[in-house]
Amino acid sequence: MSNIIIYVSSRNNYDMLDGEVLKNINTDGFEFINVDDKSSTEELEKGKKICKENDIVFLENKSRGVQMSTQTLVDFINKNRPNCKWVFCFQHDCYPITENFFSRISKLISDGKLDEFGTLGFNRIDMGKHTPTAFKEFKNNENPLGCIGLAHLSILDESKRWLQPSRNDWLLNNKDWWKPHSIEITAWTSMGINVSKWNEFIEPTDEYHFHLWAPDVSMQFLYHNCHNLVLPKLYLMNKQELKSKYSIDENSAHSAQKGNEYHFGHYEPSHIAWKKRWGWDYEEPRTIPDIRESYEGTLIEEFISHETTSGPLKIFDLGEY
Repeated sequence: MSNIIIYVSSRNNYDMLDGEVLKNINTDGFEFINVDDKSSTEELEKGKKICKENDIVFLENKSRGVQMSTQTLVDFINKNRPNCKWVFCFQHDCYPITENFFSRISKLISDGKLDEFGTLGFNRIDMGKHTPTAFKEFKNNENPLGCIGLAHLSILDESKRWLQPSRNDWLLNNKDWWKPHSIEITAWTSMGINVSKWNEFIEPTDEYHFHLWAPDVSMQFLYHNCHNLVLPKLYLMNKQELKSKYSIDENSAHSAQKGNEYHFGHYEPSHIAWKKRWGWDYEEPRTIPDIRESYEGTLIEEFISHETTSGPLKIFDLGEY
């Protein structure tokens, strides 16, 4: 049995699962699982049919939201796939573009080099304004930096929190960002999760449907002094425009704000849940210093105190991967 499982949490988007996800994600032979997040009756049946035709395990979320989809998967793994150490969640418009992506991660897992981390993030590029030259550079083997995560705690200007060239080109000149390093919040279009650390530390909730589910997981790991790791050598492509082919809004946040619960779920209640759990408004990290003392002795406090202009909080020597 393999040490990796790849999964998606699907909600009324099975045409996209069939037309994009199963074609774009090269699993390197590792198992792929679909978790349905309370789709309509028609979509549910469509999803079951697609998964049966492709020999994919189909699970139904025990509750609601991607955190609970992940818990549903972890429960399945704990009972049926004891050798699985990490799971990798992909949004439907995101896929690896580095060769042997999962095999390279699997080797790190087998060597015990990822045991201490909570989540894994990667080097995400797109064809648009956020990483405007990254894909061309990637094709030329230039190893560009795309989006490597969210500096939610250490950068207090919310317009600068995404660590990507369009927002922080000046900051990313520090070559330490090209090394495996700790990050506050991994870029959640695709995120790896350590199963044993999830079992140990994560308290999932159905209060997050789609938005903020992954930032909350990253924050829970930091609260328990468990680093979230970025592997900048491993690249992803994020093509939001793929969703428009299936009559789904490209921008999930904007769509949810407009009331699209059919595909994405609620929006504002997720922010209310965030503030209740963590004590600050997600969109207003300037309020963080006011509650710093509540997180003394945790990685949350360390990141609040960290000067991001000096580079990552911590880098890790994993050797070649």
